[in-house]
Amino acid sequence: MRRERVLHRRRHPTESVGNDDLSDALASIARSLRSGHSLSAAIVASTKHHPTDVTRFLGRRLAADVALSEACREMLRNENDRDAVMTIHVLGLCASTGGDIASTIDSLVVTLDERAHARAERRAQAATALASTRLITWLPIGCGVFIMIDDANVRHVLLATPLGWTCVGIGVGLNLLGRRWTRHLVESS
Repeated sequence: MRRERVLHRRRHPTESVGNDDLSDALASIARSLRSGHSLSAAIVASTKHHPTDVTRFLGRRLAADVALSEACREMLRNENDRDAVMTIHVLGLCASTGGDIASTIDSLVVTLDERAHARAERRAQAATALASTRLITWLPIGCGVFIMIDDANVRHVLLATPLGWTCVGIGVGLNLLGRRWTRHLVESS
């Protein structure tokens, strides 16, 4: 699957490829820096093997003889992805200040990987919360139906008296409210 995506990207270079492989592209840049390439050459080289929207844009601007720090400023105007914005800031700072760029990029890769792990963890927790909500909202209904089938007195009170209908209505209403509230909490996080 991954190989097919890479081949598709190479055949259609003008399409957006996203920034899913940003960590791999940055690791490739760090390896190129350690082998003696300049930051600009490392970005261009990583675009061939690990294309991302960030590296492709910067590579095109570098090929047009635009300074890397200027290309980073240009890209920041239109970028909304937080991982991409952080990457662009770090690359711009590396271009303007120098230093141990490979180590800086390695630290950025670690940070991006930790953020991706945290996002995956939040998604897993959200899925667990939604599954628990489904169980918690259906369980009382199932138990109520079972009790009504099992006991004629309960069935009479719940279905033949105003108090019973009020209890059923309040119970179902609170179940639906709890389910919606939990879904709102999960989606807003």
